[in-house]
This record gives sequence, C-alpha cells and structure tokens, in this order.
Amino acid sequence: MVMFIKGIIRMEQKILKIVDIIDSNPILFEIFKSCPLEILYDCNLKEYPAGAVIWNQGEIIDNFNIIVNGFADIYLSKENGNKYYIGTHQSGAFIGEIEIFEKKPSVCTVEAYTAVTVLKIKQDSFLKWLSQDGNIKSQVIKVLSGEFYDYSLKAGNDILYPLKVRICSYLLSRSKQLSTKTADIVVKVNKAKLSEELAVTPRSIHRVLHNLQSKDIIEVKTDAIIIKDLNKLASEEENQR
Repeated sequence: MVMFIKGIIRMEQKILKIVDIIDSNPILFEIFKSCPLEILYDCNLKEYPAGAVIWNQGEIIDNFNIIVNGFADIYLSKENGNKYYIGTHQSGAFIGEIEIFEKKPSVCTVEAYTAVTVLKIKQDSFLKWLSQDGNIKSQVIKVLSGEFYDYSLKAGNDILYPLKVRICSYLLSRSKQLSTKTADIVVKVNKAKLSEELAVTPRSIHRVLHNLQSKDIIEVKTDAIIIKDLNKLASEEENQR
C-alpha cells in the first residue's frame, strides 16, 4: 500500500511539473490549452545534452514530441555518413509528427544543438487527443504549414543563391539562437562540420570564410567561428542576393 501511495505521489508531482512548464510558456500553453487531463498523464519529459542524437534517420518513432526549450537540428543523412542540414527547431516545435501516424521510419536525424528538453506523448494518447481536441488539430496544421514554408524557402535559397549567402544566413541564424551578452558571438562549428551541413566541399567553405575573415567580420578558430560584426555579416548576405 505504501509503495502504491508513493507511486501516486510521484505521478502527481510529474503532472504538476508538466503543468507548471506549460503555464509558464505561452507557446506551449496555446498548444495544450484544451488538452484533456488524461493525456497529460501519458506525457513524459526527457532532457538531452548539447550534441546528443535525439533519434537517427530510419528509426521508428512511437512518440509525439514537442520541444520545451533549447534548439534541435534536423538533418538528412546519407549512407556514407554525410549530413545535409535542413533547419533548426525550437520551443513549441513538433518533431516526429509526420511519421507517428503510420509508425514509418524517421525521414531525418534530430540532434540537440543546445541542451534540449522534449515533452513526449505516447502515440495512442496523441491520436486520442487529436480525435477529441480541435485546438491541437489546428496547432498541428499551423506548425506543419510553417515548417513546409521554411523548408521550401531554404531549398530555394540553396538552389538560387551563392554559397556566401548560405554561409552568412547560417551564421546569422545561429546567432539568433545563442543567448550572449558579449560583443563577439561564438558559433560552435568547424569547417568540416559546416561543409557537411551545407553539402559543399571544405575548399569552398574555406574560401568564403577566408573572405569574411579578411573583412574583419568573423574570426575562424579550430572548433568555432566568432562573429565579430553582426551588422556587417547581415550586409554581406544582403549584398550577395
């Protein structure tokens, strides 16, 4: 009986923690505002350190996932291990929402760029929630539409614009994800990883980075790129379009 009561207390503590997180985050509150209480009992929080793989391309996903905080990178992976960067998800984003309906293998790899907390909902509970709550249906459509727009925009930029624009855009995007009060912004990425993420040769990456460094816009380190002048970086991107 004591163990049973302790189990109930732990469950209630878990639910209270989840409710507190939802109430304190306007984006999550909008998603969960009509969620039945029974669905919350099937929710679990999981934390991932920066650099951790949340799941690999090809894995079967049996949970609906919502990012609570942090940033997660989305990649397409090739058989030889090369990766193509698709985009970065943040608080309120869904991951695994496409595959979960038919338990199909993940079409991409998801990796924590910063420390990430994810709220996981069992597949059956998510589908039940979807059948009962018009709000979550609207939220899923809204998020999917936004992601499709962003992916289409990126695909167009990758095809139509030169590499310099893509690298500047990548660094500008990363700068927005980093909370820093220092003058210089340190983006933790090396040339090899940048080459991998943008699917171009290291030589091409080196040429663009060298040009930006010669203008004192960035400083290239072994394991990082330091943005020294964010405004000039934005101007470089705009002028090359």
